[in-house]
Amino acid sequence: MVFFDIVPQQSSQAFLWSILNGITDPIFVKDRQHSLVFVNDALCQFMGYERSELIGKSDYNFFCKTEADVFWERDELVFTIGLADENEELITDSQGETQVISTKKNLFSDEVGNLFIVGSIRLIGSKDKIETVLLHQTVNKLKQEIHERQETEKRFCRHSKALQQLVQSEKLQDDDFQIAIQYITEVASLGLDVERVSVWLYTEERLGIRCIDLYEREKNCHNHGFKLSVCDFPRYFKALKEEQVIAVSDVHTDPRTSEFSATYTTPLGINSMLDARIWSRGQVIGVVCCEHLGTERNWTLEEESFIGSITDFVRLVIESGDRKIAEEALRQSEMQLRHQTQQLEEGLKELQRTQTQMLQSEKMSSLGQLVAGVAHEINNPVNFIYGNIAPAHDYIQDLLNLIKLYQKYYPDPVTVIQSKITAIDLEFLMTDLPKLLYSMKVGADRIRQIVLSLRNFSRLDEAEYKAVDIHEGIDSTLLILEHRLKAKPDYSGIKIIKKYGDLPLVQCYVGQLNQVFMNILTNAIDALEERDEQRTQQEIQQSPSVIQICTEIISKNQIAIKIADNGLGIPEKIKQRIFDPFFTTKPIGKGTGMGMSISYQIVTQNHHGTLECISSPDQGAAFVIVIPLKQQISQDYPIE
Repeated sequence: MVFFDIVPQQSSQAFLWSILNGITDPIFVKDRQHSLVFVNDALCQFMGYERSELIGKSDYNFFCKTEADVFWERDELVFTIGLADENEELITDSQGETQVISTKKNLFSDEVGNLFIVGSIRLIGSKDKIETVLLHQTVNKLKQEIHERQETEKRFCRHSKALQQLVQSEKLQDDDFQIAIQYITEVASLGLDVERVSVWLYTEERLGIRCIDLYEREKNCHNHGFKLSVCDFPRYFKALKEEQVIAVSDVHTDPRTSEFSATYTTPLGINSMLDARIWSRGQVIGVVCCEHLGTERNWTLEEESFIGSITDFVRLVIESGDRKIAEEALRQSEMQLRHQTQQLEEGLKELQRTQTQMLQSEKMSSLGQLVAGVAHEINNPVNFIYGNIAPAHDYIQDLLNLIKLYQKYYPDPVTVIQSKITAIDLEFLMTDLPKLLYSMKVGADRIRQIVLSLRNFSRLDEAEYKAVDIHEGIDSTLLILEHRLKAKPDYSGIKIIKKYGDLPLVQCYVGQLNQVFMNILTNAIDALEERDEQRTQQEIQQSPSVIQICTEIISKNQIAIKIADNGLGIPEKIKQRIFDPFFTTKPIGKGTGMGMSISYQIVTQNHHGTLECISSPDQGAAFVIVIPLKQQISQDYPIE
């Protein structure tokens, strides 16, 4: 826009032109962008440039940056406050000489509201005056530096106090997610000294963001539910995708936020914004937005770092599904700052443990598949045999009845038949054949039971969470271990005592619980066998090895499974480490040290129960498993 556009009539423009050019003092006019839109002849002569070279340019095109910064700041003060300004300033002319000038500036506006600065310049320089102005500028610069340092210290204190509040606050550990987020926005508003702080999360389809909390400090109130669509504000969402922190001093002119002017920032009086992305699990999940009302605000690096810390707290709250997780996350975050080396070592151990557990899990999964396959292959022919025993029994019975009829009505067979009857011992055959079929039926029943137990136990890798009969899993495990329990010529065996309570169906991972039963029973058998190897046959007969299994309902939603032996017991030092990964008292090649650790994880983590070892020397050992009848499964954090 040309300055004379504000004067509508051509004659008036020429008249005003002649007046301004007749003034011996340099006169200039600047628009809101600090660009020259009019200069008189005296200013052209003073600057040493033609009018065409000056129009549309700013002070930065003609003066050094130090001098141009001073001019810009004084001009901006006039534009912002609206008061006239008179000031003495140093200026370097086109000949390179430093002079002292006095400037007077006033603010005007046209009929549509466009702002202009009209200024005049008068040369007042002398050597003493230059030194005085230089001293005055130096003093002002020192004052400015002191003021900036004091402001920086104030910001640092606010930031430190806010972060300390968040670290120590119990509200972030609250089970109510909204309470935790609201507390963060309130603390961030005070720490950053802004009117509005909000937290936005991407929608599930990532087509926009939704406000989960907006805190307005002046009103001291919270709101939520607002939505912003990617298609409506593409430049902002592009910046959000590419920049970790979006620091905007003027939201109306910055291309990243100018899209909000008409519908959002202008109606609310927002002039500056400081937004920081929220990262979680390798992707941007939302943004923390801080909005400053009133004058424009230039954000500092300290403030950008502070809002980055705020996003970390928001991320921790979002990732924390309950109070324990939130408390652990905060504790780990604090420990990371103090003990980074120690955490790296613990992380390495955890990685090693996880790898071993994965290998163990894979082994058990493969074992389950192998057992299931063998059981399936055995089951088909066994079913064939078992299914034919009953018809075979009927057929043979019919034949035996037929022979009896022949014997009744033809008591004197021919010599050949009589000889054959004697040769095959027909009477014994007719007596023993039904017994033989019965023995085959008993054997087939036994095989079917074994196959059923194998199929039940082979569900080690079954991921489905279902209601099952716990006793069925225990019995299947005992049947598989029967070869180690039953008596042998040189071993009296281990007696199993079952005291099953009246349990309803229990919701669990049946394959995983079978693995727990197998680990505990195997360890009990190992302990009893090791003890019996050191005892005489008489001692064994006087105090035989026993494993007792008890189940009962202990509360409205809990059952207990107790597996106890009468062995030598477990020393206190070993009992304290019995659930530690890689800990074993068995010789190399007989134990990995992962059986009880994995069992503990299955019971406590996957089934939200407890696994406790109760033992003392010479009093045997008992493992008590307590699990809920029904589990509360989170949809966001499935049990692994």
